Amino acid sequence: MLQLTKVTLKDIADRANVSISSVSRALNKAHPDAPVNDQTREHIIRVAKELGYRKINSSQKSNENISEIKVGLILNNVKAKYQDAYFSEIIFGIESELLNNGITLDFTFEVKEIFNSNLFADFPKENLGVICIGPLKSQFLNELAKQVPLVFSVSGLPQKKLDCVTVDFRDAAREAVQYLVDLGHRKIAFIGGGSPVGASMEEEERTLGYKDALKANGISIVPEWFCDGKFSLAKSYEAMAEILRSPERPTALFAASDMMAHGAYKAIKEAGLRIPEDLSVVSFDDIEMSEFVSPALTTVRVPKEEMGRTAVKLLLQRMTGKLPLPMSCSLPTELMIRNSSGKNR
Repeated sequence: MLQLTKVTLKDIADRANVSISSVSRALNKAHPDAPVNDQTREHIIRVAKELGYRKINSSQKSNENISEIKVGLILNNVKAKYQDAYFSEIIFGIESELLNNGITLDFTFEVKEIFNSNLFADFPKENLGVICIGPLKSQFLNELAKQVPLVFSVSGLPQKKLDCVTVDFRDAAREAVQYLVDLGHRKIAFIGGGSPVGASMEEEERTLGYKDALKANGISIVPEWFCDGKFSLAKSYEAMAEILRSPERPTALFAASDMMAHGAYKAIKEAGLRIPEDLSVVSFDDIEMSEFVSPALTTVRVPKEEMGRTAVKLLLQRMTGKLPLPMSCSLPTELMIRNSSGKNR
């Protein structure tokens, strides 16, 4: 029996060699402020017909309870939407998957805008959902859930009563540090970070994973090698410089993010040391540039775009009643072994 596959906006965009947003504007008359030119629209419509695309009409949407869906983002810092290499990939996955379903992102708010405000008072509560990105505190998420019927957390810790898509940061960090131990390293420094709206550095999952690996191998933490890089290039550079000024030098570093590893690279090279010959570096995130720094960075790959896409897929299933209860979904990570790590000599 022939099974028909749903044609998505991405399928049309790929065939027409245009962006997903262009396809959405061409097929949806609700975008008068950002039209596409007539030639492009005709091309997109022709490709859509060739692929057998069938747009869901309003009555069908109503039947599926998604006629007036409104989805927005909540971030610690809106700049992350454009400047943060980690969070921007998650947001790209969210926006792309929404467009794939004929939905556009309605709003982006910062955490600080939510406190002591009533931002959602004018939003119709039916079919309203927000996706919170990053390790936000449980108290904030629970308070937000009182204002919004559906709160979805991405790249944070699982919450008992809220939907969540994330990875096991603690276990992935433990695995990364264990890899350094297996290479013969026992003098392993750490640069981590906390968040004013999430966990402190001491409570952060990657910090706990680092400690787990050291404890499992009978290795003591050296206080001078345990530093807060605040998830910042500049602060991690300063932290690494401070570590290298300690009485004894480590042979390896585990950084809780690639951005902090890049900051550490600068301090290591300025000290006249070689990576990995003098100091191995392993990190977390696998942002795009990490494969192209010199030497290429060994790091934990987090499926950032797929976290965003999965969040939207589950969100829409929850909004249409196909998933009656909150769901926590943990996606797999992978340690990408490159040239920044080597055996302890």
